[in-house]
Amino acid sequence: MDPDFEDEFPGASASATECYANIVRTGDLLIGLHNEQARADHGLSATGKQALAVLEGAREPLEPGVIAERLIITSGSTTSILDTLERAGLVRRMPHPDDRRKLLVDITDEGVAIVDELLPSLHQRERTIFEDALTPAEQRTLLALLAKVQASIAEHADDPPTRGAVRVTRRPSRL
Repeated sequence: MDPDFEDEFPGASASATECYANIVRTGDLLIGLHNEQARADHGLSATGKQALAVLEGAREPLEPGVIAERLIITSGSTTSILDTLERAGLVRRMPHPDDRRKLLVDITDEGVAIVDELLPSLHQRERTIFEDALTPAEQRTLLALLAKVQASIAEHADDPPTRGAVRVTRRPSRL
């Protein structure tokens, strides 16, 4: 952070902003490693990988809308992802037994095989990274601290944003 950060943004905290930026950066780096491995090993997009994990974890066929909700994506995006996964032979669509206007999506044996190979590898990488960086006690402390941050986010989720905050800039005058 710039030494004059709090002068430029009165009411802000350089430490809080640095914490925020580092939490986001760390998450992006970890997710990036997982996504790169899924793409390199199986040609899966990040959302394709997540869709397979959702379907395999459900242990039963799901409606596309349920998949969309669990992935927090639109129905149009879900259709595109399912089209791609179906063309690859990783999922199959089938008629809904109770409503002929609906479909169910199930993971194929090939899709299960990918999940069974990919997820243990990803979890082993997580273990390597965290055990290399933190002792077991430090990992527990990190989890406790993140839980506190998550609780504060939940507590303040409905707070109105601060409007009209001031930024004090020190720009050189233009000729």
